[in-house]
Amino acid sequence: MTSDRSAPAPTVAVQRKLRAARTHCATRGAQFTAQRAEVLELLLLRGGQAKAYDLQDDMQARHGRIAPTTVYRALEFLQAHHLVHKVDAANTFVVCDHAEHDHPALLLICPRCGAVEERHDTGPAEPFLAHLRGQGYAPQAIEVKALCAGCRAG
Repeated sequence: MTSDRSAPAPTVAVQRKLRAARTHCATRGAQFTAQRAEVLELLLLRGGQAKAYDLQDDMQARHGRIAPTTVYRALEFLQAHHLVHKVDAANTFVVCDHAEHDHPALLLICPRCGAVEERHDTGPAEPFLAHLRGQGYAPQAIEVKALCAGCRAG
C-alpha cells in the first residue's frame, strides 16, 4: 500500500462539498462511506469532472491496486443520490451543482474541449419533458452538445 503523501490536500471548498454530501446522505438515511467520500473527493480534486478510470488511477496512487467495480459502485451510489451525473456523451462523471434539484439535469457538453456545464433552468425544455412524461418516460438528464463560449471565441 502506498502513502497518501502524494495525494493533494483537499481544499476548503472540497471539504465543504464533502460535508454537504455527508449531510445530504444522512438526511436521506443513506450511508456515505469513506470509499464513497473518497471517490467524490477525487472527482472534486479533478475539477468536478473525470472518467471512472481516471478516478481508479487516483485511488490506486493512494492505495495500490483497486478494482474498477469499487469506483463504479461508488459512482452509482453518488448518482443515485444526485451528487454526480454521468455524462454519456463524454463518458465522464461530473459533480452535481445542487443535489436538491427535482428536475432532470440539463447538461451542456462542449464537443471541442469536453467541458460540461450543468444548468438548472429546464423551462425551455419543459414541453419536451412533458411530452416524454406523457409517453410514460421518467427523464433523468438531457445532454446537449454545444460549443462553449471559450471554444466559440477561439
